[in-house]
Amino acid sequence: MCYKDQIQIGIDMGTSSVKLVFLKDGKILYTTKKEHKGNGLRTLDKMLGRVAVPGISLESADTLAAATGSGAAEILQLYPDIRMAEEIPAITEGCRLLCPQADSAIDIGCQNARYITGLRKGGPPQFAINGHCAGGTGSFFESQMVRLNLPMEEYSSLIQKAESIPRLSGRCAVFAKSDVIHLQQEQVPAADIMLGLCYAMVRNYRSVLIGRLPVAAPVLLCGGVMKNQGVVRALGDILHLKEEELVLPDHFEYEQAAGAAVMADQSVSLSDLRLALSRGTAVRKDMIRISKLKAMEQGIKNRAMGVREMDPVSWQGEGLLPDSCFLGIDIGSTSTNLVVLDQGGRLIHSQYLRTGGDPAGAVEKGLDHLKQVLGERLSIKGIGVTGSGREKIGRSLKAQAIRDEITAQARAAAFIDQEVDTVFEIGGQDSKYISLDHGYVRDFQMNKICAAGTGSFIEEQAARMGVPLEEFGPLALSSLSPLDLGDRCTVFIENSITTAQAQGAEPADIAAGLCDSVVRNYLHKVVGEKPVGSHIILQGGVAYNPGIVAAFTRVYGERITVSPVFAISGAFGAALLAQEAVKKESHQTGSHQQRPEPERDSRKDIDAFFQAEELLLKGYDPHLSKGAKTVGVPYALMMHKFFPMANAFFTELGYRVLLSSPTNENTIAMAQSHARNETCYPVKLIYGHMLELAERKVDYVFLPSIHTMKHETSKVRHNYGCVYMQTAPRLVFDELELEKKGIQLLNPVFDLDFGQEAMAQSMLQVGKRLGFGMEDCKRALMAGAAAVRRHTAALEEQGRQVLSRLKPGEKALVLIARNYGAADPVLNMGIPKLIQERNWKLLSLSHLPAHDLDLSDEYGTLCWPFGQHILSGAKLVKNHPNLYAVYLTNHGCGPDTMLTHLFRDEMGDKPYLQIEVDEHFSKIGMITRVEAFLSSLQERETVKQPADFEIKKLPVHPVKLKEAMSVADQIILPDIQPYSRFLESYMKKLGMSPTLLPADLQADIKAGLEETVTKEYSTYTLISGMAVRALRSGYTGQILIPYTQGAEADNQYSRVIHSTLQRIRPGRLSVLSPCLERLPDTAMDLKGLFLCLLAGDLAMEAEYRSRQKQPCPVVSLTGDPMTLMTFGKPVIHMLRKQGYMLRIQPLSEFLLFLWMDLAETKEEQMRLKPLEEYLQMAGKKMGIYNPFADNIRTLMWEADQVLPKFAGGGGRYRFAKTEQERKLAKGVISMAPQYENTEMILTLKEGAGGCPLYRMSFGNRLESGDMDRLRSFLYYI
Repeated sequence: MCYKDQIQIGIDMGTSSVKLVFLKDGKILYTTKKEHKGNGLRTLDKMLGRVAVPGISLESADTLAAATGSGAAEILQLYPDIRMAEEIPAITEGCRLLCPQADSAIDIGCQNARYITGLRKGGPPQFAINGHCAGGTGSFFESQMVRLNLPMEEYSSLIQKAESIPRLSGRCAVFAKSDVIHLQQEQVPAADIMLGLCYAMVRNYRSVLIGRLPVAAPVLLCGGVMKNQGVVRALGDILHLKEEELVLPDHFEYEQAAGAAVMADQSVSLSDLRLALSRGTAVRKDMIRISKLKAMEQGIKNRAMGVREMDPVSWQGEGLLPDSCFLGIDIGSTSTNLVVLDQGGRLIHSQYLRTGGDPAGAVEKGLDHLKQVLGERLSIKGIGVTGSGREKIGRSLKAQAIRDEITAQARAAAFIDQEVDTVFEIGGQDSKYISLDHGYVRDFQMNKICAAGTGSFIEEQAARMGVPLEEFGPLALSSLSPLDLGDRCTVFIENSITTAQAQGAEPADIAAGLCDSVVRNYLHKVVGEKPVGSHIILQGGVAYNPGIVAAFTRVYGERITVSPVFAISGAFGAALLAQEAVKKESHQTGSHQQRPEPERDSRKDIDAFFQAEELLLKGYDPHLSKGAKTVGVPYALMMHKFFPMANAFFTELGYRVLLSSPTNENTIAMAQSHARNETCYPVKLIYGHMLELAERKVDYVFLPSIHTMKHETSKVRHNYGCVYMQTAPRLVFDELELEKKGIQLLNPVFDLDFGQEAMAQSMLQVGKRLGFGMEDCKRALMAGAAAVRRHTAALEEQGRQVLSRLKPGEKALVLIARNYGAADPVLNMGIPKLIQERNWKLLSLSHLPAHDLDLSDEYGTLCWPFGQHILSGAKLVKNHPNLYAVYLTNHGCGPDTMLTHLFRDEMGDKPYLQIEVDEHFSKIGMITRVEAFLSSLQERETVKQPADFEIKKLPVHPVKLKEAMSVADQIILPDIQPYSRFLESYMKKLGMSPTLLPADLQADIKAGLEETVTKEYSTYTLISGMAVRALRSGYTGQILIPYTQGAEADNQYSRVIHSTLQRIRPGRLSVLSPCLERLPDTAMDLKGLFLCLLAGDLAMEAEYRSRQKQPCPVVSLTGDPMTLMTFGKPVIHMLRKQGYMLRIQPLSEFLLFLWMDLAETKEEQMRLKPLEEYLQMAGKKMGIYNPFADNIRTLMWEADQVLPKFAGGGGRYRFAKTEQERKLAKGVISMAPQYENTEMILTLKEGAGGCPLYRMSFGNRLESGDMDRLRSFLYYI
């Protein structure tokens, strides 16, 4: 509110700048802004000292002040009299001040993005705030302009020259950076790229933030990013808003500071505030620290031949110029390097140049410089080119060798040190691990997308901190107490850096922490469990940074050496490869590792992979039955298997069947424009396929939901389709509102686990709905079933023929992926085509009898049919001497995070190529990986297939996780209070010997992170860390890790952790893994166990009641139980401290719901009746504090309305409980692990009614931004 005759001051301490707004009588008198370079408090002090408001003496004025932004808490710590204004309330009040007529606001700043609507209502608005993965939007635009060597002020004028809008990923800064680099390498004009980036960011903003919220005009634009006219243009186009509906007011950068000024209601003395600020930074004591970095000793440096100081611009070799030289060129994302070697491999000349987004220009500049330095004396006998820009430039130079970076880096390392067995290489964008055996590549790994950009990121952060790049490493080494910034992707680390700066951390501590984070990220996400030898060579431009080198040395000591040509190692290796090519008189241009043109039969086998689609579409004619109604079939997910059935069924009934086009650029564009929230890529593409069918005026869309699937050899109770397969067809159809266009969805639910009869019944119901009689439907069904059988048999026969024609010792590849991932031309990222062009034979899993392998003795709890199929394929390839795997995983797929571990264990020491599928994919990146893999296979020893080899009789290594507890068990019980103390007592009464593992969240996360390789859920990180800490602390016996039967990743937590424990220290600590759903059958005393959990629930409430003084707002907490009871504890503590009355989701109710859902017989249902009565009794006793549902069956009814058949993550209960609590509480907070697939589904299925709901996702640490968002949510309840 505004106070008459008083000066109201708003301070916005943001991630990159400090902003001040002075108000009087509701009018802005003065604004100012200054970048703080990490010194926010000092900058604020100086700004307050320079404030000059005409006609007003601030020393004598009556002033009120409030602080907001990421650094506001630090101001409050030094000066408690100032008010702290929450983020969303401050922005809301600021928007209402700047533009009273606006109804919605789009606010995009340096790190954060928000959307607010309902501004004119006067009450609490609706709002959304970006998560961590969408962070860094404003700072990213700055980084890209720096990469292009252009000032930020020219962004808007630059995009005026754009002639097209290329497709980029707008999901996060790392993904978009990769896309920008790849477009630069393809020589797309900078203006087009920068405009494409604006559109990508806005598309992502619309889908992730705006979502279902209304966009009501006028729309206020605020935040620093709105200086960018490309963003304003994209907002108008994508949100379909006219120019006059977008309002860019005066002071649009000051919306949050202006709102803080409006909220300022506490008197403040500016002189006292400045005095407090001048006392120095109040460094937060709760910052996590790591040990000091130590510089690499000179003796270790000198282990490689002739290490000497290197100038990062250029340096010269010694001696006279020889007659014949070899030129090596490495065109990378950040640097372009040129090297000239003589015939003995001596360095004659080298250059280290900035690519600057123009690889061709950089090479031309380097060659011109080469002529100037060496002139006519230079005789180039051979040219080798590597790097991401190698293809186009290599051909233009008629290079003798155009080779992938892995091969080039390996050649350089082997030349430098003949004993080298491991190469670590970190470049500007990509990082590589290479395992060598006598100079040849035995295995390699390149970073997945979330580990990209680490090299250039250091440079960007140094610039942001105002530290010259050459001083960054020495600054890091000067730190006595480095910060732990985590080891996640660069977006998360950047968030940690800005938070640390706001909390007053020293630049040296941040620099050292960043060096440590980059190395840990590389070791965990790139190297993982790959073998690291005793002779490691470090290559890549990051070795200029002594802080990075020190972080590596801390881990490996004298085993690691910095290459004397570290900064030019790629070009050095390319020159050596050119020399080899000339010696072999092999002048084939191109890096394809191409085999000779094959014979006719062999050519047929090479092309076999591409005949699979022809077999799938056999009998399909979209021109049949013209004039009849049309059934559209999205060419997505399981339609890559079931299309023959659908085609035959509907054709038999007289319909015209229309299959959407194979995924293409149009499909992707439509999907990106309409998909809401971040599902995996295969599910996102369904949006595009359904929209295409809608444009083609179909009458029906046919896409079944897959609840359960049949896997012949599985022995689990049920096998489940993933959570998206269970829900996506209906979810996408409803999101696109296709029913309003007159289209009907035919969405049978397939319970294939119950046999062909169940599927038949589902399809018969479809026929019945369309008005056909039983006989017609049966005839159509028989035609459909026969078509599926023919297709399956044809594929397997084709595979048998290809395998039978393999020559002795001939190597072939198997693409291991879900059927749609292998067949879809976008999801397979063109890999089959790349392999075909190089004359290698490629099979898919569908060509192999992987369904016939029985894995139940090794993976007895696995209930994912695709997982069973993938691991069967891994076992088959592992044991076949001449088959090698290309394994595709999906970014954002929960089950794939576990399958990645199990696949690696199954493959053992046999190399395979694993690639993560996502929309950011780059053809250049795929070529690099495929060529490097093929090159390494060519160098691998040929093995003849044993005469007695049988593909269906493969070795089995049984793994039996104990499920039922027994009296003799010595059980390690993770301490998760209040439940652990009751469980301990329960077990002791049964005669067991439980031992509590003391809780240590930070230690467990740290230990768990060492065992992560991709985007595992935080709950997996925590639980695996508990187990590893117990093992390393000397515990023996069995650690309790339950599992669930369902489609979520936690189905395989215990199995993966078992393998981890056996790998670290075999036989010492095993896993006791009861199935939560089966506890009614396996628990020694079900009643006692249930009462034990119920006691824990009551203890949670009793703890609150003992502190309750007066009635307070009721806040309900729901979500994933493990997250709630571990990562959620600080939130619970904060809420209780602030006096909220909490209704915490009871664990006993969660489990009883699960058991009742699966009770299939009357006997099973009756056994649970007494437990239901216990809940009702407890609830009545608790009165207003009752967290239990009045009747658990009403929860089941609620779930049936939206998720009638759903198995995974307790999703049915979580949905129903959350919706019910929204009718009872003032606000609901739902907690889940970040990236959890079930939480994505629940978000998309969320109801519109009831009290406000805040979905709080947890990574591996609670960030300050998480609490800021929570405080904004709480402000309005």
